[in-house]
Amino acid sequence: MGLPSVEDVRARIAARSAREIALRIAAVVAVLAVVGGLAFYAYFGVFAHHAPDEVRESVRANENVTVAEDYGGFVVTDADPGVERLGIVFYPGGRVAPDAYLPTAARIAERANVTVVVPKMRANLAVFSIERAGAVVTGERNVTRWIVGGHSLGGAMACRYAGANPEAVDGLLLVGAYCDRPVRGTPALAVLGTRDSVLDRDRFADSRGNLPADATVERIAGMNHSQAGWYTGQRGDRPARIETPAAHRRLATVVADWLCGEFDHCAAGERDRAREAVSPVVTRR
Repeated sequence: MGLPSVEDVRARIAARSAREIALRIAAVVAVLAVVGGLAFYAYFGVFAHHAPDEVRESVRANENVTVAEDYGGFVVTDADPGVERLGIVFYPGGRVAPDAYLPTAARIAERANVTVVVPKMRANLAVFSIERAGAVVTGERNVTRWIVGGHSLGGAMACRYAGANPEAVDGLLLVGAYCDRPVRGTPALAVLGTRDSVLDRDRFADSRGNLPADATVERIAGMNHSQAGWYTGQRGDRPARIETPAAHRRLATVVADWLCGEFDHCAAGERDRAREAVSPVVTRR
C-alpha cells in the first residue's frame, strides 16, 4: 500500500478544516442563541415592570375588594356578597407584569361592580398569549358576560382574540391601545390619556376603522401611558399632569359609565353620578 499523494493529504486537511470551521460556527451560533434567550428572558421577565410592594399590599388590604391569584396573575372582585355576572379580562402591556394593574383592577372592580382578571402573559408579551382569555372565560363559571381588553400591546392582542372569538366576547376595552385587526359586532371603548406619548397617535387614527363604527373614544386629561397601571414608566412617555390614584379613579369612572350605558350594568342613579364625575376631566369623540 503506497503512501498518499500530496494532493490527497491536502484534500484531507481541507475537508478537516471545513468540518472544524462548520463545528465552530455551529458552536458560536448555539452560544449566541442561549445568551440571546437568557437576555430576552431577563429583559422581559426578570426585569419586567412591577407595581411597588406598598402599592400591591394596599390593594390586598382594601376591604372593598377581594384579590385572588389565578391564571398566573390576579382575579379582583368587588367585596359585596352578590355574585358578579359581568367580567373583564385585561391583557397587560408589553414587559409589564400583572401586579402592575392591581390598583387599576381594584378601582374598576369596586366602581363598576365587576370581576377583573389580569392574567399572566408568556414572557410578559401578550403576542405570545393571545388566547389567554379563553381559559378565563371557561374557568370563571359565575361570569356570564365578558369584556376583553388590555393596555398597549395587550390591547392590540385582545382585539385579535375578540375578532377570532366573537361568540365569547360581549365587549372590547382598550387603554392606550389600538386594534391592528378588525373587530365587529360588539360594543367597544377606547380610553386615551392626553399625556400619553407612547401610543402612536397616527396609527390609532389610521386604525380607527378596525373598531366597530359606534365605538366610544374617551380622553382623560393629564393621564399618561403608564398610568393605565402603576409602575415606573416607559421610555418616551410624557410626565403625567395628574397623580396616579386620580388617573385610576377617572379610568374606573369612565369604564363604569360605559358599562352602565352599553350593558345596563348600574344601580339606580349610578349613570348620573358617573357622568357628573367624568365630565370635568374627560372629552369624548
